[in-house]
Amino acid sequence: MNKIVPMLCVVPLLLLSCFNDSDDDFSVEGSWKLTEWQVADGFDMNNDGVISVNLLDEIDCQNDETMVFESTGVVSSNKTFNPTVEIALQNGTTNSYTFNIACDDEGIISYASNYTKKGDLILINEAVATVNGRRLTRVFLDAIKIYNEDFTEVVATKDLTVVYTKQ
Repeated sequence: MNKIVPMLCVVPLLLLSCFNDSDDDFSVEGSWKLTEWQVADGFDMNNDGVISVNLLDEIDCQNDETMVFESTGVVSSNKTFNPTVEIALQNGTTNSYTFNIACDDEGIISYASNYTKKGDLILINEAVATVNGRRLTRVFLDAIKIYNEDFTEVVATKDLTVVYTKQ
């Protein structure tokens, strides 16, 4: 019995250390496609009667955005999804909105940056992303601005959660 108790303490510690090592071994390298633009509570921007928290379901703009993570510590994208989205709260309401959406059809925005990885966290230009399985998530605080009805004053903001799926 005296030998069993120490073994029961050692086995969980060994298993725990294996799980921690596997987090660091996760490969972020490869292509990640933009699959979601999430906003809490969602909107019905396309007036189909369905409110969606994934604005990609609501915006009729072409989305070819893909991030490519290289083993050299560089992340790049040659096709960045960049529509102009303006949202206005209609006067006297708390949940009726007007939307102005313009797709970016004039060119391609591209970038290249360094990244570092620690466990399920990825640091890209000082912005933190998390990886959970095949999903990479970045949160942009107060990125969605909601204006008054005549688009002259910001009356509220919402966070934008951007999700990429490994290809």
